[in-house]
Amino acid sequence: MINWPVEQPTLSDGLITLRPLREEDIEPILRACQDPLISARTRVPFPYDLEEAENFVRSSAISYRNHQGIVFLIEYQGQLAGTIGLHTINLGDHCTEVGYWMEASHRGKGLCTAALTLIAEFTLNVLTFRRIEGLADFDNIPSQRVMERAGFQREAILRNRLTKPDGRQIDMVLFSKVSHQQGLEIK
Repeated sequence: MINWPVEQPTLSDGLITLRPLREEDIEPILRACQDPLISARTRVPFPYDLEEAENFVRSSAISYRNHQGIVFLIEYQGQLAGTIGLHTINLGDHCTEVGYWMEASHRGKGLCTAALTLIAEFTLNVLTFRRIEGLADFDNIPSQRVMERAGFQREAILRNRLTKPDGRQIDMVLFSKVSHQQGLEIK
């Protein structure tokens, strides 16, 4: 059974804070998502408009209450550094998928690795999921490195896993972290 807190918590490791989204996050999220690299590496649409930002922020509390997803704002020195969350939640199998994006000026500082480590600890130790999966485009080496540094294991190449907006079909790399890391490491 998953231990889902009634209220979405705020998490911190002293470097970054993961907190629920708030109305005042709409404008900073809108500005950050004008970066075409975010949409190139995630499911965030481009161009990204105000309505999409409002829906993203306002629907996050509903998703949390319905056990369909958890979205955290990654806050660093009082500013938006990115977002990270759990989606594709399967409560019966104790499995979920993590996704994230970082605002351009906060990339390459270890903040995403810190956020992924923090949400993974929360997911496995508090929520008591047994498996967290992460997917990265086959050529998104920085995201793959983030997952490796956060203790995720590379498991597989998923061929033709994702269709990009331009119609290209691409491979994805599957990573996972489990509650009791066991088994063989695939290289």
